[in-house]
Amino acid sequence: MSTENSEQNYSSIKYENTINHQNIVSQIKNHQRKLNDIVLPYTRKISSILPPERKIDSEKIFDDIDALYDRFSSWEGTISKKLIQDWLNQFETTLDKNIAYLLLNKFQFFSKNDTESATLTLYEKLINTLKEKDNLRILFDQDAKANVKTEAEMEKWLRHRVIRYTRFPSPPKTSVESQDRLWGLYERIVLTETSCPDGRKFDSLESHFKKANLETDVFVFMDYTNGSGNQLKKCIGEINKLLDQYQKYKQSFFVFLYIVQSELFSFDNINAPINSKTIFYEKMFYYKDAKIMQLLEHHEITETEYDTFIKKYCSRSSGKAETGYHQSGSLTCHYYSCPNNTLPFFHEDKNNWIPLFPNSQTPSATRYKTK
Repeated sequence: MSTENSEQNYSSIKYENTINHQNIVSQIKNHQRKLNDIVLPYTRKISSILPPERKIDSEKIFDDIDALYDRFSSWEGTISKKLIQDWLNQFETTLDKNIAYLLLNKFQFFSKNDTESATLTLYEKLINTLKEKDNLRILFDQDAKANVKTEAEMEKWLRHRVIRYTRFPSPPKTSVESQDRLWGLYERIVLTETSCPDGRKFDSLESHFKKANLETDVFVFMDYTNGSGNQLKKCIGEINKLLDQYQKYKQSFFVFLYIVQSELFSFDNINAPINSKTIFYEKMFYYKDAKIMQLLEHHEITETEYDTFIKKYCSRSSGKAETGYHQSGSLTCHYYSCPNNTLPFFHEDKNNWIPLFPNSQTPSATRYKTK
């Protein structure tokens, strides 16, 4: 090998060695930086690397419960600011207390004034429903006694000639006593204003059947709450027994008025008369309504946390994890009665739990008789 070639090879090897050395140094420095990035968090306090603590876990979001007391002051049982505070204090953690407050703040409560307004709305809905019935419209047009064929005259005709306010028949071991209380309000607020004659007032279905006009009569029932539909199903069973005796009324129109009704209710599983309809003032407020879930999300409360809360306090107050009768899970109360569809920690008193709206304060509500 010539001297010239040897020098060139040596130069090339030297150059390559120089580059390799620089690469190694560079890689070492790069790994050192990565190691520093990995180690750095562990040199800080743990609190500095954890997510910030939610205020909802450590701070109550309520101070003044005056507004709550004002909303519920028409409750016919015992209610006070102290009772509301004592009820909230039963929830163990700050988070639990805050969730309970949020539910109570959104609670669907019908005061007596609210219910009186609801009866007027129900009457208007009833009249509008009947005006849409073609057969009734035809009969009104054919009635010679109705000289003026106006909407106002048709309402008067419906009021005096068609509507038959009817008592729910009582199934065995069951009494629908709450209908009497609602009827008292309806009679005073609606029928006084509309001058409904005494002969058209509350009566039993059988009594109406014996004297009714087959062509025109519409039988109207009323109560405060239609939740699972279980009670209505039992009452319709009794209605069907009467229809078996008075079969000419099987095509009649049966209307059931409610202050509140579950949006899950359906006639599908009820053997109701063919022409049956419910009319309600408001839908029952569900504990997982979109408004509730959005409120929880706003306060960074997860659905899992909410489910845990519900299960815990339903069990604590009632001995069962059920969210009310037939899992209705409502947040609803009337001024005199809390339906058993409502979450039990609002009204149950098991295991020394203090209810806010105890069922014991419902002597005139729907009551299930015992043997």
